[in-house]
Amino acid sequence: MRAKVTLLHVLEVSVSGFAPLARPMPEIKENREQLAQEKLNSFLSREFPPQQNPRILLTGDPAARIVEMAREQEFNLIIMPTHAGVFRRTLLGSTTAKVLNDADCPVLTTQRAETTSPGSSSIANGSARLD
Repeated sequence: MRAKVTLLHVLEVSVSGFAPLARPMPEIKENREQLAQEKLNSFLSREFPPQQNPRILLTGDPAARIVEMAREQEFNLIIMPTHAGVFRRTLLGSTTAKVLNDADCPVLTTQRAETTSPGSSSIANGSARLD
């Protein structure tokens, strides 16, 4: 049995700082989405060729969108790193903690590596559906 891997990244829609003063909001949103899609397309492309492994970019609340996509696509497993430290997770909660709580399928978590290899991208949310 070969696993089908879907690389999923959810881009939060918040914009902060002075960017809205320099450029119109639609332009900022489009630029952020384009950059995120480029990173997602190149992430682990040798290990998981894009032709056989879908890459999906969504916007919104990361935890909610990951759980929603896992249900819609009937994922058997969600694999994702933890980003927040214990103190931050206790106060704010984390995307990983929310997905662990809400997902219908198992969730495999790991501590985020200090350096991502190969490809060195910050995009690291992944999901798999076993066919």
